[in-house]
Amino acid sequence: MALRLLSPSEHPTHAVRAAPMTAEVSMGTRRTVVVLRGEADVVNRPVLCDMLCQQVARQSGDVVIDFGDVTFVDAAAVCVLAMGREILDGQGRKLTFRSLSRLAADVVHRFGLTDLIETDAPTRRARPRRLALVATS
Repeated sequence: MALRLLSPSEHPTHAVRAAPMTAEVSMGTRRTVVVLRGEADVVNRPVLCDMLCQQVARQSGDVVIDFGDVTFVDAAAVCVLAMGREILDGQGRKLTFRSLSRLAADVVHRFGLTDLIETDAPTRRARPRRLALVATS
């Protein structure tokens, strides 16, 4: 078996194509709901940044991010959301998340942003689970 090093011109090129992400914004007087669709990842981070910048510039009302139609979330997207939270907090506004998949909830949790998940809107689960209560003394 022989190995041959490829010159840079011989390396296969792979174009990175991400699923597009869109943000549908519904503005109200007290809060704005942003429904994300697609993949919230490093490739689509500019879409998320633009959307948050627009909401910060409005300078009124809280912002709710709905993850119901998001198929993937990575750390880059959650970093953007964490920065958005800090800016909105500085304006006396709140950022909250709703309809997170288990994956999205796990990523959000790892960044310490679990408190942003709306408690009245449970996270989506792949299948129903039964919870057991265990008494400890």
